[in-house]
Amino acid sequence: VASAPASTEAQVPASTSGAGTAEDAGPPQICRICLEEDGELLSPCVCRGSAKYVHIDCVEAAFRARGMLLDLGCPTCKHHYEGPAAVRVGTVALQELEARYGQDHAVVGAALHNLGVAYGLSGDAIQERDHLERALAIQEREFGPNHCDVATTLSNLGNAYDRLGDISRQKVLLERALAINEKEYGPDHHIVATTLVNLGSVYGRLGDHETQRDILERALKIMEREFGANSHKVSASLVNLSLAYGALGDITGQRDLLERALKINEQEYGPEHRAVANTLLNLGNVYGCLGDIKGKRDLLERSLRIKQREFGADHAEVAKALVSLGNAHGDMGDVSHQKELLERALAIQERHYGPDHWELLSSLTGLSMVYDRMGDFQRKKELLEKSAGIMEQSFGRDHYNVGVILAALAQTCGDLGDLARKKALLERSVSIMELKFGPEHRNVAVYLVEIAQTCDKMGDIETRDKLMSRAGAIEEREHRLQEARRLEAESASSAGQALPVKQRAGWRWFFFCPARADALRCKCRRPRENPTDQP
Repeated sequence: VASAPASTEAQVPASTSGAGTAEDAGPPQICRICLEEDGELLSPCVCRGSAKYVHIDCVEAAFRARGMLLDLGCPTCKHHYEGPAAVRVGTVALQELEARYGQDHAVVGAALHNLGVAYGLSGDAIQERDHLERALAIQEREFGPNHCDVATTLSNLGNAYDRLGDISRQKVLLERALAINEKEYGPDHHIVATTLVNLGSVYGRLGDHETQRDILERALKIMEREFGANSHKVSASLVNLSLAYGALGDITGQRDLLERALKINEQEYGPEHRAVANTLLNLGNVYGCLGDIKGKRDLLERSLRIKQREFGADHAEVAKALVSLGNAHGDMGDVSHQKELLERALAIQERHYGPDHWELLSSLTGLSMVYDRMGDFQRKKELLEKSAGIMEQSFGRDHYNVGVILAALAQTCGDLGDLARKKALLERSVSIMELKFGPEHRNVAVYLVEIAQTCDKMGDIETRDKLMSRAGAIEEREHRLQEARRLEAESASSAGQALPVKQRAGWRWFFFCPARADALRCKCRRPRENPTDQP
């Protein structure tokens, strides 16, 4: 859950650039415009060396002097300004253009769009949404509903709704933008790929990881063909595709994509850039899933340092790093430090998003595991109940991860002796698994066995036997399929052919760790009673 998708804004680089304040370490820092050291210095773009720092008032003065009011980019590095500098110059541009042309002119719509994007990259999703809604209304009136500028605003407005927790609304806006862009540019244009990257991430959050993977692979091919395999414009596609691979169980493939993205971002932006921090966060989590806990901790500590410097100690981006680093300390046995970091992250997220936003799930589910290790099952139950409520509100009652959370909550109710509620929660959870995988899938059998064991403890032998019989039938069917695949693989191997199906190792009855429900090979799986080899 703590993994960070790389969002792509249609008018800005896919990865964000540094906008933090200057540090005191290293050689003296001066404003590249006025050449003075006094006052607060910012690093609002990817310029490096002696050109890295600048006063925000000097940025505004230079922006006014240039007179290019719809270009919020640095004239030196050609990357867009971000953070306070972007909001400042975007506000100046909007005020100047409204004064010249009135509030409803097409050029004012463009200025509203640019300022909305600037607010979004600064973390103010409400202002982002409001400015983009105004821009969209002007553009639709001036250009019609199917204009390419409308599609650009739709894409960025979708990202604003994502940050505000309305993923369904984001999906609708992005699908409309995709249709416009494909008609305007053709199916293989890089602008189409940008929309595909964002839409693929939406499908991932909605639990449809196969569609997420297919969309993002299409986007990556387009970006590589247009810009080359090592362009920074490819990195967002790599990061988001890596999340799809991880959710589908290909952790090695996920690692390879992230290491490639990290190399690109370090080369483009430097090793201390915020875009590098996001890639480090994702890569650290993958190292943890592959069993390299120390490597995970080291990468996450580096990510946290960058994020704290760039955003400040209480920013939502810092909370993402705190969650992952806290879980790394938990994996290393330091539950007290894990608890401290997760509680700090939760406090930041509640202040930034409010008490019912899906971004809180990473902290809540992580803390539920902390209290599990501490033996405080009542507190764990309260955290999981809150998580389930947020997830149902954000993703719908039948989302796969709702079923995962309900299963964890059921286990906790069982630990507290409430077998009746455990059984009811598991029954609801298995119905969600049936919708996700079909009634004859082995994951359904996992839940059937757990319900049967609960019925046994409750003395309901008849129901227990029926459930075990159904689970056994699923197991037998899967065993036959496994044997057929093995024979087919042996036949293909003897004939010198490629294997048609990737063979999987045996697996065990388990419940998913709720904090990492999509990481199918995560090392924190908890084996349940009576492990059984499965195909």
